[in-house]
Amino acid sequence: MSPLVRRRRGPRSLWHRARTGLASRPVVLVSLVLGGILVLGILWCAFVGWRASSDLTEVRRDGEIMRDRLVDGDAAGAREALRNYQDAAAAAADRTDGPTWWTLEHLPVFGDDAQGIAVASSVLDDLGQQALPELVDAADQVTSRAFQPQGHRFPVSTITDAQEPAEKSEAAFADADRRLDAVDSSGFVGPVREGFDSLRSLVTTSRSTLGSVYRAARIMPDLLGANGPRHYLLVFENNAELRSTGGLAGSVSLLAADDGRVDIVDQEATHSFGNSRRSPVPLTREEEQLFGPALGQYFLDADLTPDVPRAAELMAGHWEKAYHQRVDGVFMIDPVAVSYLLAGTGPVPVPGYGPVTASTVVQLVENEIYKQTTSFAAHDAYQDAVAKAVFNAFADGRGDPVQLVTGLVRGVAEGRIRVHSFDKDVQQQISGTAIAGELPSEDPAVGVYLNDGTASKMSYYLRYDVHLVARSCTGDVQDLSGSIKLTNDTPPDIADYPWSVTGDKNRPDYWVTGEQQVVIYLMFPGDGQLESLEIDNRAINPPSTRPLEHRTVAPIYIDLQPEETSTVNFVLRTGHGQTGDVHLFVTPGSQPGSQSTTVSSHCSSQ
Repeated sequence: MSPLVRRRRGPRSLWHRARTGLASRPVVLVSLVLGGILVLGILWCAFVGWRASSDLTEVRRDGEIMRDRLVDGDAAGAREALRNYQDAAAAAADRTDGPTWWTLEHLPVFGDDAQGIAVASSVLDDLGQQALPELVDAADQVTSRAFQPQGHRFPVSTITDAQEPAEKSEAAFADADRRLDAVDSSGFVGPVREGFDSLRSLVTTSRSTLGSVYRAARIMPDLLGANGPRHYLLVFENNAELRSTGGLAGSVSLLAADDGRVDIVDQEATHSFGNSRRSPVPLTREEEQLFGPALGQYFLDADLTPDVPRAAELMAGHWEKAYHQRVDGVFMIDPVAVSYLLAGTGPVPVPGYGPVTASTVVQLVENEIYKQTTSFAAHDAYQDAVAKAVFNAFADGRGDPVQLVTGLVRGVAEGRIRVHSFDKDVQQQISGTAIAGELPSEDPAVGVYLNDGTASKMSYYLRYDVHLVARSCTGDVQDLSGSIKLTNDTPPDIADYPWSVTGDKNRPDYWVTGEQQVVIYLMFPGDGQLESLEIDNRAINPPSTRPLEHRTVAPIYIDLQPEETSTVNFVLRTGHGQTGDVHLFVTPGSQPGSQSTTVSSHCSSQ
């Protein structure tokens, strides 16, 4: 037989033998068929998983682009990014909703991860259809100056029309928040858990922000006098002399709002209120023991308490006692927040003085005026003039609307803009939002509130860093470890500065020129425990604590020589059942930014 014939018969013989063998062994045949199907199934599932992962990556990328476009005021770019986001999110939702993904969800080890990815995909798809379009539409309106005041008159009807879309968007994020919160991500593999928890945190934050926007749309018409004339105190807080809520009340203006028009109708120097001897609103025993009688005696010291509603009540009480005029609420803002607004308005001329800009206003208001003169009257006049000039520029509709909105949002987020209304219905809408500035009611929460104890303007030179970590979780109790680093960053020639900066040398308790005393109120849950407290490695045993409503407060006194640094270390134990993330609240100072943050729970990481 020729070699060619043999080559042809060889394969046929091999196939014949294999077919004959398989026919005689049906179990082997079935196993091979099932094995082939299983391999194909695994490959198909891997392909679907890979495509879903690719879609989610695209969703994230488009979401980041959309966010950046919104921040830049590019509504058209944001709308294009939204369309891409919607396509990718819909594709991811489709791929994670079918028999293939159902199979993945029931696999051992990775099944719960697949379920989490499916929930996340569905949530992102729903947000893309129900919530994000409203945000892009709102950006369009902001860019077109639809919400911008003109000639001190705010567009009440336009703001009213924003209520429905704001409510719809907030409701969509609230639903997303609930769905994500119902998922236990603790068993997910690292990258999936990290991505899922990041999404959950982002949705929670966005829900809070949108909730504030929705509430603002609901209450703004009333605040603007749509339902009758309103009067408010606008308090300009000066971070150069720290108080718990931000700074000394350096200027107070009376705002009148009627049918959308808002004007400053009066200004009074806060020094003119003097010593009331008796608080216009009775202090509680806890307040007097913790802050002293000065909390109620002086308008300037009403914000020694970190509780904005209480500070507002005291300020309004001083005003009403002095001028027999009831006010409907209090607005608080500091020079750093004003600098954020000036980034939108551009330079603002101050009649009788030079202009203020985003880069100069803090230095001018908090430092230069006190270096130039020791006259209280001159200080008050300048503070009032700056407050009025910036307010008028804002109320006239000057500047870039996107930057102004960005500045307002940043000021609120950093605790530099606060609002309290004495109208119960309005305050009910404000309560619980960042702008309310209430004592933290959620547990666990830690506050580090700073006050100047030198009666000077030296807080302008105070630099501080606050850190907090959850270091352990035993049962349902967390141990928290924190540090507060304070530096008196004075200029070399501080000894030559006038007493209006460094403090009155005629005071009986006066100390070295350029020295600071900082009073720290360390606040934590009322059923928590201060385990240890150290100042520059010196143990304070036992640390002194006092109650304040539902919280506990440890007053800490730090004296700082020029260029000196001091560090406070502490360990806290939360109350039982306080296993969630820890919210840290820190007094904002003269430097931009905020030390306030949210610390991940140690219980959820176990």
